[in-house]
Amino acid sequence: MTDSAAYHRLMACSTSGSLADTQDLGRMLLRRCSDASAPYPCALGLPPDRLGALVGTVFPEAAAGWTPGRCFSRHVHRLADAEAEDHHACLDPVAITAPEIMRLKREEEDFLGLLLRNRSTDQPIAAAFAVIIARACVENDHLWRSLGLAGRNSLADLLRRHFQPLASANTRKLRWKRFFYERLLAEGRPADRPTVCDACSHHSDCYGDIVPVRPHTLPR
Repeated sequence: MTDSAAYHRLMACSTSGSLADTQDLGRMLLRRCSDASAPYPCALGLPPDRLGALVGTVFPEAAAGWTPGRCFSRHVHRLADAEAEDHHACLDPVAITAPEIMRLKREEEDFLGLLLRNRSTDQPIAAAFAVIIARACVENDHLWRSLGLAGRNSLADLLRRHFQPLASANTRKLRWKRFFYERLLAEGRPADRPTVCDACSHHSDCYGDIVPVRPHTLPR
C-alpha cells in the first residue's frame, strides 16, 4: 500500500487533471520505480523525458529538485520526510537474464498494443497509463497491486475512463491480466507461447482449474 504521508504530500503538489486520474497516477508513481537501474518488471516504463513532462504537468511542485531518470518515489518520500520502506521496486534487484528480459519486453509490447488499440480518450495521460499498465503486467503479482492502486475496482474504473472498449468487453468479470491475455489470443497471439502468468504465484487465484480458452472459442 502506498505510504500515506508521501501520497498526501504528492496530492498537495497537484494542480491539474481529473481527481481520479491524478490519484491513480500518484499511486503508480509512488509504487513503481523510475530509476534507470530499477529491476525491469518493477520499473515504471516511461522514458525519463516523457515522465519529466508528465510530472511537470500534473505535479509541478514535486518536480522541483527531482532529476528525471532517478526514482521519483524516493524523491516524494524525502519531500514528505517519510521512509520509503514499502517501495519494493528500489530493493536489491533480482537477477534477470537477457533472454528473459527480451521475453518480458515482447509481452509488454503486446499489452501496450492492446491498450492503445482500445483507447477511448485522446488525453495524453491515457497514453501514459497505457505504458505504465503494460510494464506492470509483466510483474508477477495482481495487476492492481503492481500498479499501487487502492483495489481492483480502482483499476476497473481507470480502464472504463480511458480504455472503454476493453473494459466493457470483460463481461465475465475476469481478473484483468487474464482477460488481457484472452483478448490477445482472440487477436492471434500464439496459444502455445508462455505467458507471464504461467510462473506467477497468484496463477490459481486468477485461473483456478479452468483450462485456458483457445482463440477459436473466444467471444468476438
